[in-house]
Amino acid sequence: SYGGHSINSKALQPNADTVFYRIDTTIRKLEQQFWKQSLQFLREKKKKLKKSKCYLIVDETYDSYTGKLLKKEKKGTLTEDEKEIVKYIHKYKPEKGDTGSFKYLVFAIVYGNKRRVLRVKAVKRKENYKPFIIQTLLELKKEVKYECVLFDRGFYDGSFVEELKRNGIPFILRARISKTMKNLYGFFYKWTIYRDFKIGDTGKGNLILGIDHTEGKRTKWAFITNMEFDDWYTVRELYRKRWNIENVFKATDGIQLQAQTNNPTTRLFCVCLSFLFYNAWQNKNKKGTLLNFIMLVLEQILDVIVKTISWHRDKLKLNFPFWDKIVGC
Repeated sequence: SYGGHSINSKALQPNADTVFYRIDTTIRKLEQQFWKQSLQFLREKKKKLKKSKCYLIVDETYDSYTGKLLKKEKKGTLTEDEKEIVKYIHKYKPEKGDTGSFKYLVFAIVYGNKRRVLRVKAVKRKENYKPFIIQTLLELKKEVKYECVLFDRGFYDGSFVEELKRNGIPFILRARISKTMKNLYGFFYKWTIYRDFKIGDTGKGNLILGIDHTEGKRTKWAFITNMEFDDWYTVRELYRKRWNIENVFKATDGIQLQAQTNNPTTRLFCVCLSFLFYNAWQNKNKKGTLLNFIMLVLEQILDVIVKTISWHRDKLKLNFPFWDKIVGC
């Protein structure tokens, strides 16, 4: 609280960003801070990770946006500041009622029965982040031995496949099923590899095709990989691990702070905070539910606040209603 005002009176001022507007940081700083913490974790757990088979997952997630900046952009009425903000707002609408979304590139690791988010990147519209993925995977290669990297169909691109191969990064990438795959090769219960399958005009990869039953349904699958297996159905089995990151997104969506703001830095802060809570929960061997874990952490934080301010009540000029509320918690 500034200017001798009470915390209570300051918080009651009508400001949609009351909780966040004093965050003094940038998107790049937030991304680097999260990444630095992950590298420290990998180095501390190096011996433990050596004993486990580790898999990396790269995926995209979206944060719903209901503002009007995309409509203003269409009319050509954006201010200079809004033009910078709108670069981060994508036209994809994750939920009904959305006008757009913020998009994030997420790297996660699966080891044993644990999952952890390693890196988060706020993605601009039309940004080519494939070189960033390669750079990150090469950096991770120096820190942890991983079996392979798992990608969904959104990363199905010939030039990207070539870059993964050129840098010696083991990967399994789900391919978009094309007419060529259906008509020329066909799908059978015996999983088969087709070498040097042409991916667009920019690359080639080993194509694995097959059929299995998922939730009682007969499903066709197509993958691109640079790995070798005695039984090609192993590719499908390993790809199931990609659902780990979907489970992370589902869990963190339920605990993420909902900030009604256009500010991309504030949005990224909320996303990173939810991932940090998730990582801490995983590190504590998932004791209780994620929500109960967060409540326990907040109780501990509140306890520290009460003990700290009890020595400085007069200096902080806390009003009595606020004091009673804190002490009564």
